[in-house]
Amino acid sequence: MLSTSAEARAQLGPSRLPLSRLTTPAPGPLELPPLQARVLPASPQVWTEFVAETLLPTRQGNFRVRGYRHTVDGGKTFTEPCIIYCGEIRDREDLPVRVHDACFTSEVLGSLKCDCREQLELALEYIQKNGPGAVIYLQQEGRGIGLANKLAAYALQERGLDTVDANRALGLPDDCREYSAVRNVLDNVGVRSVKLLTNNPRKLAEISGLGVAVSGRIPCIVPAQRHSQGYLDAKQARMDHLLGRPTPEDDSDEVAASEAPAAAADAGAPRAKPRAARGRAGLACWPGVLVYL
Repeated sequence: MLSTSAEARAQLGPSRLPLSRLTTPAPGPLELPPLQARVLPASPQVWTEFVAETLLPTRQGNFRVRGYRHTVDGGKTFTEPCIIYCGEIRDREDLPVRVHDACFTSEVLGSLKCDCREQLELALEYIQKNGPGAVIYLQQEGRGIGLANKLAAYALQERGLDTVDANRALGLPDDCREYSAVRNVLDNVGVRSVKLLTNNPRKLAEISGLGVAVSGRIPCIVPAQRHSQGYLDAKQARMDHLLGRPTPEDDSDEVAASEAPAAAADAGAPRAKPRAARGRAGLACWPGVLVYL
């Protein structure tokens, strides 16, 4: 098992952890070690190259998008991060920034199992209304384990494991995302300090630890629906996400009172409406397959 982000990236390159084979977990309790510590690779192996910038009209409004190539292994493999922004961001302090990791299942297929798509949409809407602001989009599917491994973890979640235990049962890290591209992109566009749109204290610590001046946090809360309830519960209980949700230790009166949205750390913080599964009434369906390459 790869215990650190650096080891995973150095040996296999970004988003190239070994494909796990789906097997029945061994009987007995799973061993649950602490979340893995991460150390970045040596800086001569890590760089980010600007490629191009363009105007992109979207449903949320017009944005500028700057594309990059990023490597953590001296150029053997690359990912392609981008920054999506509106307004004048150079030399800005306290710039609202969402660091967002790709989620094919929700952002392309509309999966209801997580809150990723809603968080991305919230961030884009927020920076349009409260700009200047930016979203840095990273190719780190499934907290860095890749799409196929993420689907293998989903298969174990169908058997009752949560998002953390499913990764560990497959011999995969809880989280192997790394954020050196964030530092490099912010340096490239000349941002002085940021307020991160996130509920994840670990992301705050990782990005601050890279030398990025993080001046605050803006919550990005998505209410649970029945398909995402267990996932969001696990993110709060197992990975310390700041979701303001009741925990199993809360008594019934506290749980009932906590069903209202949590208070935002900053006024005007974005908040999504719950997204429910669509019914099939009135829809015709034919057998078919979508192959995504």
